[in-house]
Amino acid sequence: MKEKKTKYILFILLQSLVYGIGNPITKVAYESITPFWLLAGRFAVTSLIYAALFGGRVRRQIKHTVIMDWLLPALCCAGAYISCNLALDIAPATTVGFLISLPVLFTPALESVVFHRPYDVRRLPIQLVLTVGLFLLCCGESGFTFGFGEALALFDAFCVAGILVFGERALKKMDAAVLSSMQAFVTFGLSVLGALLLDDLAVLKGVQWEAWAVVLYLALGCTVLAYLLQNYAVAHLRAGTVSMLQCTQPILTAVISYLMLGETLSAAGLSGGVLILAALLFDGWRESRKSRLSVGEK
Repeated sequence: MKEKKTKYILFILLQSLVYGIGNPITKVAYESITPFWLLAGRFAVTSLIYAALFGGRVRRQIKHTVIMDWLLPALCCAGAYISCNLALDIAPATTVGFLISLPVLFTPALESVVFHRPYDVRRLPIQLVLTVGLFLLCCGESGFTFGFGEALALFDAFCVAGILVFGERALKKMDAAVLSSMQAFVTFGLSVLGALLLDDLAVLKGVQWEAWAVVLYLALGCTVLAYLLQNYAVAHLRAGTVSMLQCTQPILTAVISYLMLGETLSAAGLSGGVLILAALLFDGWRESRKSRLSVGEK
């Protein structure tokens, strides 16, 4: 059992690495493409791949579900991708990388509501530390700044919590490939709608090859691979555990953002990032210890 869980833990760590690269290079792509067209291209490729690989399986399994089984995690997926990409276009990739790693703030409460699990009040001090870390992270040289980009990144964290929790429930009725496919189809549809309503078709004429290369990486790495990894992991690990493991992403995002974009945090921002990571690591250790003690009692 331990070896089996280790495999799925590694799945999420690999996902974090893929995302850690994806966030900074997305900002590079925005030099010639808009967020909605980037998402439309990304999920067009993803949807075609999923349809080719899993189309028959999707048709068979969807017949035995009701629409809400897959619609809620799919809408959360679309909300997460759209808000994250818009945030990356407005705010620094390093700051966004930290903020989108905070589904741990929302996942436990959402789990309690959806699964009627008791809320662990011992997590409140950790969440307080996370809030302080969040405040410091948004403190630049000119003081505390929390703009639309940062708000979008936090909304992304809430949507990711929804993906994990509603995804855990959905995976009791369908497999990971089918859920990933439905999430891709819905996100593609909403991205195209957003592009047609809010962007100009003329944008596509000026897109550079580097941006299309980023779209391909995001489709194959950050979507096809990353969401299969996540959904297979969620099928074997609790949603809260997955959200803890995903907190490795901001470290990788910060390192790669520095190497690629030259982004650095202020002293206050760096302190906030350290506080966030310390709180998340402590919470992950506490959850692991609690699980070991629970197994020992049995």
